[in-house]
Amino acid sequence: MESLNYRNASAPREEPVRTDSAAEESGVDRMMSNLKAYFRQRPELNCLVVIDPSRAGLPESLEETTAVADLPHAVVTVAHEAYPDEHRPYLVQLDLGTSVGMEWLAESVRLAFEDRHPESVAQGLGQRIGGWLATSSPADAVAAHWSQHVLQTDDRGRQCALRFYDSRALGLLWPMLLSEQRQALLGPVSAWHAIDACARPCIYTNKTRAASSLGLTGEQWRSIHRHGLINRALGIHMLNTGRQPEPHDVEAAVASAARADQYGLVDRDDKVAFIGHSLAWHPQFDRHPKVQRALRQMNPDDFYTAAVGELGKDEIEEIRRGDWANEKSLAVTTR
Repeated sequence: MESLNYRNASAPREEPVRTDSAAEESGVDRMMSNLKAYFRQRPELNCLVVIDPSRAGLPESLEETTAVADLPHAVVTVAHEAYPDEHRPYLVQLDLGTSVGMEWLAESVRLAFEDRHPESVAQGLGQRIGGWLATSSPADAVAAHWSQHVLQTDDRGRQCALRFYDSRALGLLWPMLLSEQRQALLGPVSAWHAIDACARPCIYTNKTRAASSLGLTGEQWRSIHRHGLINRALGIHMLNTGRQPEPHDVEAAVASAARADQYGLVDRDDKVAFIGHSLAWHPQFDRHPKVQRALRQMNPDDFYTAAVGELGKDEIEEIRRGDWANEKSLAVTTR
């Protein structure tokens, strides 16, 4: 069984580098403001926190408030022998009319943004908080619905764990889903509050009639299989730049991942490097004549990283400047 999101489950979660950046503080404040306002206006809805325990346990500060075992919660069952029970996501229901509920909400928001620190993302440790669900249904009903969608069979007949409960995975998955597929994923959830691919507060919602299943197409599966590579490359780029990705970074990463497949790259590290070059050099770097030449001269058993490793500093700087990109004669060619 394949888990469709980059992760390094064996790596210990290091103590995060504390940052007091205005952007992060603004994000935390905005998310808290959005959540409090949303549920204040809709007191009839339950607030469920999505938790993924497969990366690391919750911090003591959260457990000391009130342990998960003492709060209404439900585990998302994943009926596959290769999926460890301790890695199953679960939903914790918060009573926002109590101090305990508000403390849990505030700490979960802080933790969600903490897990987006570039150092943490680059380690591939995943996101412990997958978001906050608004629903009229109890936690066990939502968990039962999600249990029907985690295990999927891809276009090659392989069983895969679709980790949509990870907010970085969801940030790439949601835009490519059709409206009825989005509703199928939401099920009894009215709105899914989360942090998007650029670490900004967002709300996933849909009003269309749901399909009976996700019914992912072959083209969608090919895109999904690239998502782990994309998030890995974005994580490395975050570490190198010390910032969250911008929307144009995510767009460049998604587009270049598809082109890496078109060029016939098969090695995982090669693909991550190719995506990384679209982020660090130029979104269309592979249109540059020197890169085109390197790609054309590659043999099937050659590594992309070795081929572009022949480029000099001046050539890479020329690619970064992008003066060549407007030349109409430059066309993308694939092997």
